Amino acid sequence: MTNLKVCKKLHVFIFISVIFIAIGMAIGTVCHFVANGFFNYGGEFASYKSITVSYYYSEHNENTNVEEICKYAVAGVNPVEVSYATNELSEEIVYKFSATTDNAKLQAIVDEINSNFTGLESGAILHEGVVNEGGAKNIVYAAIALASAAAFQFLYYIIRYKLRAAFSALLACVHNLGVYAALLAVTRIPVGTEAVAIGAAVVLITMILSGLFFDRTRKNFKNEKFVKTDRVEVVETSASEIRIITVTALVALAIAAVVLGAFAAISAMYIGAYAPAIVALLGVIACFYGSVFFTPAVHSAIDVCCEKVKSSSKSSTPKKQKATAKEENEVKENDEVKE
Repeated sequence: MTNLKVCKKLHVFIFISVIFIAIGMAIGTVCHFVANGFFNYGGEFASYKSITVSYYYSEHNENTNVEEICKYAVAGVNPVEVSYATNELSEEIVYKFSATTDNAKLQAIVDEINSNFTGLESGAILHEGVVNEGGAKNIVYAAIALASAAAFQFLYYIIRYKLRAAFSALLACVHNLGVYAALLAVTRIPVGTEAVAIGAAVVLITMILSGLFFDRTRKNFKNEKFVKTDRVEVVETSASEIRIITVTALVALAIAAVVLGAFAAISAMYIGAYAPAIVALLGVIACFYGSVFFTPAVHSAIDVCCEKVKSSSKSSTPKKQKATAKEENEVKENDEVKE
């Protein structure tokens, strides 16, 4: 891992990123017109139909297994999501279906459930055309927050690490977020509000890892043993020195996502509850690729360009000084001739 040479392979990573993000945009655009949307929106963002089963137990119906009755009734039409709620007086099961599901099939499920509710004072109700209007607002608010954070980071990095590092960090955030969005579009994992939160986490993690990388780079540039070393090699060395820390932190996040997802799926007794964990893993993958490979390579290229501009400006300054000295000599000679 420490022997990777990434700084001289920027063209490879740019090619990979551009092609993958383009594929994600193409798939998302096609799915926007023929499927559920640019992303595979879950219950929080997508239109759906639902059957709500409300009931409470009493002494004469405590042996009635409502959940088994409902599972048998909906066996022919697979729900996209199942949720449970309990309070002191009653319990509730909500089955969500695609918005394109035939109403006649859903009404047949409702009638079958209600016909098997012997002694229960409540039953099943069909809801049509339920849409979460707050989904778009969540995305807008998240975009505003991310833009504000990126702007603050850019200004802070200018002060702490110079302009070249600020540009590199900003590009890294945009790149990692783009890769994350492409992964969501390509894999078609159902996404909800957790995807927005994980997108913000991708940007935040990228900022933190970029800060660690630039801290090490600045330290190595000041180290006397790197005085005669090429700047690209110094950046490469800095990236390799923090690579183990970066990979360890991201692997720990991935393990946490897997474990929490497993607990969520087991507690809900529904495999769909594991989807947020997969979304989190996609965010970790985007951060891994961007922070380990893309960011060091792009910062090396930006640093080289900045050094060329800096050296060219310095080389032009002596020429102006020589021209000025020449002019002064000509003035002196003219003065001597006049005398």
